[in-house]
Amino acid sequence: MNKKALEMATGTIIAIVLGLIVLVILVIFIQSKVTESGKKIGTLESEADYAPDKCQSMIKGTFCAGSCDIDKYTQLQKAPTGKEWTDCAKMQGKSYCCVPK
Repeated sequence: MNKKALEMATGTIIAIVLGLIVLVILVIFIQSKVTESGKKIGTLESEADYAPDKCQSMIKGTFCAGSCDIDKYTQLQKAPTGKEWTDCAKMQGKSYCCVPK
């Protein structure tokens, strides 16, 4: 009788230890995914930052280019402030802002 109880106790301890190992692995995996998602959200947040002299934006669908497809985009040389696009000025040969029509 005692031998059977000892086997059950040993089996329970092994199951608990294995369960804890799996739990720790899952926590580490989930934590890394949350950190990765946070970095992506930070990138989108910077894209959402609106500045009148900033052209490139995933949200607005605008981008800097040397020339735009005139059927799909309006080609703007200057920002609404009357100055050059700050982000396009950093890219050599891409001084126009392409805005969807």
